[in-house]
Amino acid sequence: MTRMVIEANALAGYVVDWVMAQVRRNGAPPDADAGRDKIHRLVVRKLGDHPALLDAEEEAGDGNVSELTRQQIELAITAAARKDDEFAAAVTAALAELRTGRVGTRIFTGDANADAQSSGVAIGQVGGDVYLNSADPPPPGRSLP
Repeated sequence: MTRMVIEANALAGYVVDWVMAQVRRNGAPPDADAGRDKIHRLVVRKLGDHPALLDAEEEAGDGNVSELTRQQIELAITAAARKDDEFAAAVTAALAELRTGRVGTRIFTGDANADAQSSGVAIGQVGGDVYLNSADPPPPGRSLP
């Protein structure tokens, strides 16, 4: 049996994101893109009533899923993928579909550096959505070195 490398961290993040969106909609299915919904369905179908998934639903009701619970979901996905090549291939394909279908998404691997000056913003290793409320931009003028 060949071991497939999966990105369980990203998959767990999408599962938590889906659960949080469901809570925000008071139990109604979230308005999710097809990719995020597919990842959630694949993971839940494989893991069933795994305690980490149940914890995520409970914690989401309190407004936040803990990092520990997200990590437990990640470990459960990793363990399931090691035992089931079909599951590993399905979630890897779903993640690739989601990434190629999202406008503005950039995937970087390896080391990256970001510096911000003035009114700029630099973000590294973000595990969810980022919302910025920028102040008025500086007036036109000389650019900074």
